[in-house]
Amino acid sequence: MDLRSLRFFLAVAENNGVQKAAESLHLTQPNVSRTLKALEEELNAQLFIRTAHGVEITEEGELLRMRAEEILSLVDKTKAEFIHSRESELSGEIRIAAGESEGMRNVIRAMSLFKAKHPKVEFSVTSGNSANVAYQLNVGLSDLGIVFDPFDVSKYEYALLPWKEDWCVYLRKDDPLAEEPFITPQLLRDRPLILSAQTRGAGFLTGWLGCSLEELNVVTYFTLINTPKLMVEEGLGLMISFDNLIDLDPDGPLMIKPLAPKLHSATYLIKKKEKVLSRAAQAFHEYLKDYALNAEAAQNN
Repeated sequence: MDLRSLRFFLAVAENNGVQKAAESLHLTQPNVSRTLKALEEELNAQLFIRTAHGVEITEEGELLRMRAEEILSLVDKTKAEFIHSRESELSGEIRIAAGESEGMRNVIRAMSLFKAKHPKVEFSVTSGNSANVAYQLNVGLSDLGIVFDPFDVSKYEYALLPWKEDWCVYLRKDDPLAEEPFITPQLLRDRPLILSAQTRGAGFLTGWLGCSLEELNVVTYFTLINTPKLMVEEGLGLMISFDNLIDLDPDGPLMIKPLAPKLHSATYLIKKKEKVLSRAAQAFHEYLKDYALNAEAAQNN
């Protein structure tokens, strides 16, 4: 028994005949007759008595009519509620896992604008490197992720965002390299380095350096930025990371130097493939992609 069969049955009952029911449904009479016969066989009950003037509903047919009207009324009500919910105000929590970068300012600005339009929406943001972001998405702790190269986005549904991150070197102002206009791979070969954990096992940074990580003097790998900043301040090494990631005090001990040749990381919006997002999360997912496209168009003008 399906909804189609019940609708056919009610049409026959309301029109007291198969022919008139077929006309009201814009179907052929044999189509309606076959459906009605199959319904009677499924229920093992005679629903109508055929007469010279059409059909008369039986006692069992009356019982089915009552139930069919209840069922179809509930179905129609449920459909209406879903339509209304799509038209009503968005609400709920949107969970985002994101890497640390200056480009996140653009994502946060989009969050602020979205929140202004939908005040009942709440954002929950977890910071971490791309491996942490991937874990958050994979286990269902976050709805959306913001990641940067190097990262294999092919495992996810992704959109390229127009905000690139420039890599640089953080060093002390009294370091010998402070006099250099920019930092080349050759200048880093014999220096102690503090690297992002995201670069471990990836060819992204080693491709720029022109050597393997084993050939370098790597002091440590970091996931969050504050501790490695302190390590640079204490003279334990040079940190290679995103430009503008740390708000440096002009009177403080640290400075940054650009890389030559330049090294950029693309930014991606990702979600787990086949994951069904909440209505609010799906709306922000689309909003952020549109926001990024508009921002890119504005940059190109």
